[in-house]
Amino acid sequence: MLRIDRSIRFPYFKRAALCCALILAAPAASLAGQEEKPKLSLQQQIEQIDQEIVLLRAELARNNGDVEGLKRYIRELDEMDLIPGYKARFELLKAFLKEQENKPKPSVSVEASFHLPDMNGTVVVLLPLSGEYSVVGETILSGLTENWPLSKQPVVLDTAIYDNLFELWELVKLYSPDFIIGPLDRSRSLAWQALNTNIPTLYLNQLDHFNQNEKGLSPSKMSGLPQLQAFIEKGGYNHLLVLKDRSEHSEKLEQKFQQAWLKENPYTSYESIVVTDRVDQAVNTALNIQSSMSRHNWLQKTLQTRLEFEPRARQDIDVVIDFLSRGDAVQVKPLIDFYHLNRTLNLWYPSVYPSRLELQAHLGAWQQTYAFLPPYLTQMDDSDAEENVIESKTGLFYALGELSAKIVNNFRILEPEQIIEYSPLGELISDSYGELQLLPNVYWLDDKQLQPVPELPFRF
Repeated sequence: MLRIDRSIRFPYFKRAALCCALILAAPAASLAGQEEKPKLSLQQQIEQIDQEIVLLRAELARNNGDVEGLKRYIRELDEMDLIPGYKARFELLKAFLKEQENKPKPSVSVEASFHLPDMNGTVVVLLPLSGEYSVVGETILSGLTENWPLSKQPVVLDTAIYDNLFELWELVKLYSPDFIIGPLDRSRSLAWQALNTNIPTLYLNQLDHFNQNEKGLSPSKMSGLPQLQAFIEKGGYNHLLVLKDRSEHSEKLEQKFQQAWLKENPYTSYESIVVTDRVDQAVNTALNIQSSMSRHNWLQKTLQTRLEFEPRARQDIDVVIDFLSRGDAVQVKPLIDFYHLNRTLNLWYPSVYPSRLELQAHLGAWQQTYAFLPPYLTQMDDSDAEENVIESKTGLFYALGELSAKIVNNFRILEPEQIIEYSPLGELISDSYGELQLLPNVYWLDDKQLQPVPELPFRF
């Protein structure tokens, strides 16, 4: 055996010669024993790459805890004729999925921190019944009391007369409540949460987090984004253009949707454009209209003659999503149709909800657009005057009180992944974390038409 003393420093050319000598000295049998692997055909190489991509996506879903995504990729792999080298990885993925499916689903029993009152339980309701929000508070209270399901009527306290919620808490304790509904506005809800009352509380607001003895009941645009994603995935669309404005609501909606979409659809085309001044300018930029016009001008100048011209828009966009207000969103479909993208879907997910009367007044301006809206906005009532919409029994706040009453003894809210109640605010579900979410409905808007689209089941 040749022994090399590594303390000796060989000049470069001597080291190279030594390496060559070592290679030549290697037994011929050892080289001969290495059989050359059969070359794969081009089609086999393509299939191997396809399988590797799906495997990597499945492993990423597993690492991120995305069980639904993992199921989908395993179904794809099942339909492939996997090469032997990938079968071991596939079996590991199937074993992980089986383990996850066999785990008992998390549930919250009636004996847990958040429990509902019995028929004779004491419920305290905290609402602003005077001051700036008195009309809102009174309307919620009407919906609540007119639909109250328990034998014992609730104790109602006016939060507006207390500057310090600790004083209100001292009063609430005197009633020894089993359950609390409210407060309504966010600042008071946060202050109440800081008191750590340990009493089951149903806030009429959505907070950043809830303790084990707390839930929130309030419309939230964020909660409906999975509906939007499911709607697009159901159609098999892969090229998305998203329009947003500079408002905080629009930015947050687009950001959350983008993260969720690209997590499950990483190989699709996703592009977002900000509407700064005018919608037509943003659409022109997104569709490359300005580039088309620039080419026309250059050619016309070069040839020194007037040319017949029609701007050519890019043709790869399947869906346009509008995280815009009503006034901006209503312009989008006519613009994309003008550039002959008639087959492109236009989906309006409002950054700010219009009023019912505003939506009704401008129905004739809409063209072939799917809108994601809470049902109460579509319940048109000609007898409602503008100033009476808030107090109306078909309005947002009455519906909030009515829904609070309907679920105060509905034990489905104690379990995750439940469809609980349909309401004018939307379909109420309990998500995989046990938090309450109100989902918008999908409507077809076109030339004074406002038609509900067949129900789209929520993907838990």
